[in-house]
Amino acid sequence: MNWKRKSLAVGFFLALIAGLIANGGIYVTAYNQLVLVAFLAPLSVLGLYTRYALGMPWPLFFRFVPLPFGLMLAAFFISIGLRYEHPFILSGFVAALSGACITALGINANTKTVAVFHRPSSWALISLLIFALAIPIAIVLWSIKSVELNHFWAPINIGIALAAFGAIFCVLDPNKTLLDRLQGASLNAVLLLTGFMVYEYFVGLERAEFAEWTAILTAQNVYTLVIAFALYFASVFASCCYNQISELPTRHWHLAETFLFFVFMVIAPESINEIDADQMTQDDLDQVTEQSGR
Repeated sequence: MNWKRKSLAVGFFLALIAGLIANGGIYVTAYNQLVLVAFLAPLSVLGLYTRYALGMPWPLFFRFVPLPFGLMLAAFFISIGLRYEHPFILSGFVAALSGACITALGINANTKTVAVFHRPSSWALISLLIFALAIPIAIVLWSIKSVELNHFWAPINIGIALAAFGAIFCVLDPNKTLLDRLQGASLNAVLLLTGFMVYEYFVGLERAEFAEWTAILTAQNVYTLVIAFALYFASVFASCCYNQISELPTRHWHLAETFLFFVFMVIAPESINEIDADQMTQDDLDQVTEQSGR
């Protein structure tokens, strides 16, 4: 009976994807495929390592790791798209959707009775995280020739993100475990920076004479947010490896809410303005209809 339910779930999911494609809701492009590679390649390495080197159950990995990694990549590619006026701004959502879908594979994971598994060494953990973060950067450098390397490690962006993280980390209850405080500080840094970024975006909209600078500023602010997302992803992966996951379900929920708020407040208004500017009047439609009838 269990395999029948799983087969039905897969069938319904495939029907959903097919319906969205047929309805024009999903556009398959080369950039979508690049984002998918940037998501799946590092995630596969992390998954194989945790499963076969550490013995971590697959459901535990799928429950907690893909979502923050996918949301981080989505924000990263949105930042690149804003800064360089590139289609990555839309393709980035492929990573977010992929992370959410893969998370469903661990939806029934019992986090209270996780079997004991090995713990990674510090060097292995750091190496895996560097690898996971380097692959998306390498793909962007390969696909966009005009990308400047300093876009990825501008001191001001890193400094703002680390300052927000540090300010929150220092006021958290010291009686909690280190990983729990890392989770809380990085998640709240995401929340805090999202609020500041949205404020800066709408203040920037008032400076119409500096429209180009506003776009660049927004991209840089999004990249600051990406660093906060990266801190949360790193803390989540380390927490899973050390089986400190009791607060992760609630924190992931807040992370998803924040990401949706960020997308709506930063991407949607600009898209709505473009639609409004390009919208045809009824007279224009009547004229097109008359020309078609001739």
